[in-house]
Amino acid sequence: MLLLLGPTDVGKTTLALRLLERAKEGYLLDLDPGQGALPGTFALFRYREGNLTLVRRALVGALSPVGVEARALVAALRLARLIPRGSPAIGDTDGLLDPTYRLLQVDALSPAEVLVLGSEALYRALSWRKDLRVRLARPLPEARRKTAAERRRNRLEKLLAHFQEARPRILPLGSTGEPGRLYGLLDAEGFFLAYGRLLAWEGGEGLFLTPHAGEVARLEATRLSLPTPALPG
Repeated sequence: MLLLLGPTDVGKTTLALRLLERAKEGYLLDLDPGQGALPGTFALFRYREGNLTLVRRALVGALSPVGVEARALVAALRLARLIPRGSPAIGDTDGLLDPTYRLLQVDALSPAEVLVLGSEALYRALSWRKDLRVRLARPLPEARRKTAAERRRNRLEKLLAHFQEARPRILPLGSTGEPGRLYGLLDAEGFFLAYGRLLAWEGGEGLFLTPHAGEVARLEATRLSLPTPALPG
């Protein structure tokens, strides 16, 4: 695996897709819970013939690994274990530059190579390890800095797309819930199925708006909320 690290808006995602296009087939490990495919989650995609197909998602439950570092590291590792041995794979990360977390992430994933884009400080924090292959590269010339408002709008659009086919359903919820809060619906292996937006809670049950109609093994509260009239219910 090639693991891409660096601050936000340096072109990590663009580079990941270009490399997969060159390889023609491989896997994309989306490790950006803030600006990735679905906010609050990590995901593994298979790339083939120009298309990305979702393999599995794992719940992080926050827009950044900060404060949920252990959950984020385990989620990344569980998804990485699903990549067939010998397959080309790119790990695309968020913009967190904390060297302690990044070193733990590198140790957990054991990438064949780490490419740091646009951060000499992060490169120096990792390159002292002689058992790691770490390179430094400049940001892509076409990378554009996004505003905080653009980032919020991007996250909202992805969440609204996720809820496009959502319907209300009742699920067991033992603790008191907060209306508007998003819960992760998990399967029996602990992987993410979908989000559920809590509409109401009473007597150990919650009324959720969710696009998932199948079996749910567990509900996990997240740090995400969606108090928007744009959603039905």
